[in-house]
Amino acid sequence: MKNRLFAVALGLLGVWGCAVAQAQIQLAGITEVSGAGVAAGSSFKNGYLMGISEVNAAGGILGQQLALTQYDIDTNADAAKAAAAKAVAASPKPFAILGPVFSSMTASAMSQTGESGIPHFTGGEAASLTRKFHPSLLRTSLSQLGSMPRLGALITHGVGARKIGLIWVDNEFGHDGRAVLLPVLKRSGATVEFDGPVKSGQKDFAQTVTGLKAAGVDALLLYVNEGEAIGILKQLQAQGFDKPIVSDGLVAAQKVIDGAGSAIDGVLVHMNLSTELTGGPVQDFVSRYVARYGARPDQNSMKGFIAVQTLKAGIEMAGKVDPALFLKTLKDKRLERKRYPELMSSVSYDYFGDLNRESYFAVIKGGASHIVATIRATDGGSVELLNGKQIALNSNEFRSEIKASH
Repeated sequence: MKNRLFAVALGLLGVWGCAVAQAQIQLAGITEVSGAGVAAGSSFKNGYLMGISEVNAAGGILGQQLALTQYDIDTNADAAKAAAAKAVAASPKPFAILGPVFSSMTASAMSQTGESGIPHFTGGEAASLTRKFHPSLLRTSLSQLGSMPRLGALITHGVGARKIGLIWVDNEFGHDGRAVLLPVLKRSGATVEFDGPVKSGQKDFAQTVTGLKAAGVDALLLYVNEGEAIGILKQLQAQGFDKPIVSDGLVAAQKVIDGAGSAIDGVLVHMNLSTELTGGPVQDFVSRYVARYGARPDQNSMKGFIAVQTLKAGIEMAGKVDPALFLKTLKDKRLERKRYPELMSSVSYDYFGDLNRESYFAVIKGGASHIVATIRATDGGSVELLNGKQIALNSNEFRSEIKASH
C-alpha cells in the first residue's frame, strides 16, 4: 500500500513538474466570425491560429507555449466591447489580445483594454484608433496616415486623374480614410467631383454608380470593405463604367477577386500587405496556409499571422515575458527581416503603436493581384520596380509603368 501511495505521489509530482516546465503565455482572440466583417475576421483568425500553432511546434517563446482563449463575435460594437471586457477580466490575465480586425469593432474593444496594460493587436487601419492614444495598441499593418498618401499618389501620379470619384463606406474606417485622403488629393491638384458614401452591408449600388457616371470623373477611388466591394464592382461593370478604378488592398482579398469575377480585372490597388511577393518567407507562408486551410490567404490572414510573429520577436528581444517591457522594447527597436523572416518585412513601431513597413502597388487581373512596384519610404517619395530600379513617384516613368500594367 505504501509503495502504491509513493508511486501515486511521484506521478503527481511529475505532472506538477511538467506543468511548470510547460508554462503558458495566455492570449485572447477577439474576431468577427459573422455579420459584415466575417470575411476579414475569419481570415485574421486563421492567420493567428496558424501563427500560434507554428510557434508552439517550434518550442514556443522563451520555452513557454502560447495558449489561446477565443471570443467569437458578430460584427457588432456591443459584442466587441463585451468580449474585450471578459478578456481583460480573465484569470489568468492574457499577455496580449488579438483583434478585432474592423476599426469600428476595435474602437469598442479599446474602451475596455486601454487601462489594462495588455498589448492589444488590431487589424484596423482607421487613423483615429492611434489618435485616441491607447498606450498598448499595436497595429498589424499601416494606418491610414501611412497608407493614404500612397493611395492618393497612385490615383493622381500613377493614373494621372484630376477629377476623381470617391465611393467610401460609411463607418469609422471609411470616415477616417476619407478625412485623411481629401487633403492628400487637394495637395496633388485633384478635385473630388463625386463623393458617394455607402452603408456597411449595403446590397444595391445602382443609384450610387449612376451618380458617379453622371459626374464625368477621370477615375474612381473605391474605399470600402470586402462586403460592399463585390456588389459595387459588378454594378460598375453592369453600367459600363470604363474609367480607371483605384482601391485599397481590402478589395484585393481573394474572396472579393473570386466574387467579382471579370468586374475586378484591371483594378489598381495599394496593398499594405501582399501574398503575391515572389520567393522567400511570403510564399513559404502562402504554401503553409494553403496546406492548412485549403484556400489562399489574404492580407487579413497575414495581419493575424504577423501579430503572433511580432509577439514572438518582441518578447525574445525583451528577454522575458513581461507586457510592459515588451511594449517598451517593441517601440524602441526596429525588427529586421533578416533576423525575423516570418514578419516578411522589416518593421518598426512609433510611440502610438503605428507601424511603418513597405507596401505595394498592384493590378488585379486573371484572378490574382500582380505587384507593379514596392514603396518603401513613409512619405511615398519613390518606388522600386520589379527589376530593382528606383524611380520618383511623381515621374512620367512611374505613370508609364502603371499604364502598362493594366
